[in-house]
Formats: sequence, C-alpha cells, structure tokens
Amino acid sequence: MAKQAKNIAFLLISTLLGIVLMVWIYRGFNFRDLSEVFSTRHNYTWIILALFAGIVANVLRSLRWRMLLQSADIHIKKRRAIELVFISYLINSVTPRLGELTRSLLVRRGNAEVSTRAFGTVVIEKLADVVCLIVVVAAALAFRWSDTLGLVHRFIDGMRQAVPSYTLYIGIGLLVCIAIGLTLPRLKHIRSLLLNFWQGITAITRLKSPKAFIGLCTGIWVCNFLQLWLILPCYEALSNICLIDALHIFAMASIGVLLPTPGGVGPWHFAVVKTLTNAYAAPPAIAKSFALVTHGLKTVLVMLLGVLAYVTYYWEVATGWLRQRSQQESPQ
Repeated sequence: MAKQAKNIAFLLISTLLGIVLMVWIYRGFNFRDLSEVFSTRHNYTWIILALFAGIVANVLRSLRWRMLLQSADIHIKKRRAIELVFISYLINSVTPRLGELTRSLLVRRGNAEVSTRAFGTVVIEKLADVVCLIVVVAAALAFRWSDTLGLVHRFIDGMRQAVPSYTLYIGIGLLVCIAIGLTLPRLKHIRSLLLNFWQGITAITRLKSPKAFIGLCTGIWVCNFLQLWLILPCYEALSNICLIDALHIFAMASIGVLLPTPGGVGPWHFAVVKTLTNAYAAPPAIAKSFALVTHGLKTVLVMLLGVLAYVTYYWEVATGWLRQRSQQESPQ
C-alpha cells in the first residue's frame, strides 16, 4: 500500500507540475492564432514529413529494443516489439515512466523471469538515450555556448527580479542541504546506480552488432530532431533559425523533458519558448505557438499509434486464446 501511495503521489505531483507550467506559459495566449498554421496548405507538407519522422523514430526504437531483447535471450517478432513500444509511449503520455514497466510485463505475460530481464533491457535502452542526450547537448553547447550562457544569465536575472536576492540564495541553499541530506543515507544506492550505469554502457559491447545498435540510436535521435526542425518552415517569423540554431533548441527541449511530467508537457514547452525568445529574439506568441504545435503533433501521433497498437496486440492475444481453446475442445 505504501508503494502504491508513493506512485499515486508521484503521478499527482508530476501532473500538477505540468499543468502549472502550461497555465503559466500560456497565460494570455490567443489560441485562435494556431489556426493560421493549419490554414496554409503548404504547411501540411512539413507537418506530414514531421509525423513520418516520428513514426520512423518509434519503429527504429522498437528495432533497437528487440536487439537488446535478443542479447538477453528473449525473442519476439518485430511486429510485437513495435506494438509494445507504441503502447509504452501511449501510457507515458498519461503516466510518466509507467510505459517502460508495462512494455516489459507484456513481453511474456505471466512470466516474471522474462519480464525482469526485459525490464533490464529497457534500462540499458534508457542509458543509451542518456548518452545520446549528452552528445546532443555537448554539440549544441559547442556551437552555441554564448547563447546558452545568455539564457542562464537571463533566467537568473528573471529570478532576481521575481524574488529578493537573499530569498533566492536561501532557496538555493535549502535545495543544496536537502540534496545532501537525501544523498548521505543513500551512498550505497548511488554506488550501485553508478555500477549499473557502467554495466549498461558495457552491455552494448556484448551485442551481436554494436555498430547496428549505435546506428539505430543515431537514427532515433535524428528523427526526433526532424520532428522539431521540419515544423520551423511553417512559421515565417522563424525563418532566421538555421540548422545549428534548431539543434540548440532541440537540446534545451530534450533537457526539459527530463522533468517527469506526462508526455513532457510543461517543461518541454518552457524550454522551447525560453530558448526561442531569449536566445533568438522570436516573438513570444510565435514561440508559444511553435512549441504547442510541435509537441501537440507528437502527442497526437503517439496516442493514435498507441491505440492502434493496443487494438492489434489484444486482437492477436484474443484470437490466439480462442484458437488454443478450440484445439483443446476438438475431439482427439
């Protein structure tokens, strides 16, 4: 019961955080301006391409996970891997982090040993994404270091204007004390976490084709980037954003998603809007519209693919159960 209470509390807090951020970001925003993006015919070409990039990203993610499953001696069909990944992202859009657990449990329903090994592959997959995120952020900082420093300085200045300086420093001090207080009793857990992290990284070398795995990781993140970059031509006011600028925006948005809210709602929008307005002088209304449309298209795509995967998965389960039952009832 205590664990369930913690999970419910985590869900409520993460959802509330996302709602609060969205209300704060979009206060005073005229949502009718969104119709301008969808009223221009040539924009649909870019929208369709962005949606296609999202589909390819999830398919590549499924193939990467299947490769990890095979290294753990778990063999499933490509179609089943795609279905489970689509289902997991649908669940994550409502409940953060629950999709990975559900995906692992559905690999072999009722087989705890296989589900545990499958969850281990999901952990390795997430560690691979962390490494990719570090590479993306490092590349963005290398090209746009001054812009990133400017963002940090503007954020600190905004905080100082919003609250007295002494209150800001007290708050930072309290956060540091809380972090230390939470860390000291868990030194063993941190050591175990770092050990698992290293084991996850080295597990890539035990794959049959490490190069293929790295290639899939690269393809996934390229497609994720394309989902943002391909929407830029829909906004004439953002025509000055070049490829490197888009990479910088994508890196900041990817960092924002680290905050556990359903589907990244709130932190993702905050990171995109602040980067566009503060680093590239984009009009606030355009920045908010771009963030909402880009993330909204990704969310709609995830939900549609997830629902479709749910239908096909349970249809196969139901037909398989009926076939097995009819064979058992047929006369010998």
